[in-house]
Amino acid sequence: MSSHARRLGIPFRTMASGAGHDTATLAGQGVPSTMIFIRNQNGSHNPHEAMRIADLCAAATLVAHLVASE
Repeated sequence: MSSHARRLGIPFRTMASGAGHDTATLAGQGVPSTMIFIRNQNGSHNPHEAMRIADLCAAATLVAHLVASE
């Protein structure tokens, strides 16, 4: 994933997450899995959670490139 983001000029950060349970079943079955988090200015799990459309578009572009490369 990071190589695709780098090629596309999308800034990223590799980080550990406690949300691994969301992909653990798929990964356990041999399905290539990753999680892409989109930053938001109010923090996660917040009733006022919001994101910038540009960040959403960058994430969607990255996902499209990841899917196309499989």
